[in-house]
Amino acid sequence: MKRFILGFLVFLFSFSVLAQTSLWKVTKTGEEIYLAGTIHVLAPSDLPFPKAFDWAYNASDIVVLETEMSEILDPNFQARLMAHFSYRDGRLLTQMISPELYQELQQYLRDRGLIPHIFIGMKPAGVMLTMLGIEFQRLGISEDGADTVYYQQAIKDGKETLGLESIEDHIGFIAELGEGNEERYLKQTLEDMKETESMMREMVLYWKSGDTEGLEKIVVEQMKSDYPKVYQSLLVDRNERWLPQIKSMLTTPEIEFVLVGAAHLIGPDGILKELKQQGYSVEQM
Repeated sequence: MKRFILGFLVFLFSFSVLAQTSLWKVTKTGEEIYLAGTIHVLAPSDLPFPKAFDWAYNASDIVVLETEMSEILDPNFQARLMAHFSYRDGRLLTQMISPELYQELQQYLRDRGLIPHIFIGMKPAGVMLTMLGIEFQRLGISEDGADTVYYQQAIKDGKETLGLESIEDHIGFIAELGEGNEERYLKQTLEDMKETESMMREMVLYWKSGDTEGLEKIVVEQMKSDYPKVYQSLLVDRNERWLPQIKSMLTTPEIEFVLVGAAHLIGPDGILKELKQQGYSVEQM
């Protein structure tokens, strides 16, 4: 089952005793930073975060996220988001997919007691995000991930916060999902939604226990094999843009706590492997 779409977006979960976590200390020439792999939304039962995350936050001077969180938390952000995820050139979803698939989407809405045709003006990525929100609400997955929680704590504590990319770039990468391949993308999305609960349970186990092999298998490997263009744009290209920024943090006296989706850190093109190959010391906490 090709479940990378769901897995990547919630990357983007519980044991009471953990040997390791999805947190790494990176050092070189006496300077250090902390890299934390995150999952962006959680269920109440998935909390609390591993204690190592709190320790890294307290030891850090600056909190660094994928993008500037203040814009995401802005009340107007949802309107901006839907503008990116909706067709603005007069096209409709019914023109991009088969009538049969559109009827399946309609049935999905009816089964959940929702009004029909809410997908009509959405791009594939907009449909997918809307469906994911519906499933999360149904399953009670409503808690903020570590990125949001530690950002809010940093604001409260007066710590500096930074983003690795602009909000426009951040949205743009996701908005392109499924473009040119709408039929296959949305068929797979419908299948993925059936597995939301089981996959979230699997991911939280791997994430909280620091099982990078498990995470890599269910998200990174499937994405690379089945959707190489998406893998390149969502992971590889962004990692390449982030890596110089992360390396520059290791030349300053401040200690940074960097929180990004866990899929960016692991795997053959992950940030951790690149840092190791370039002579940095990487220690899993």
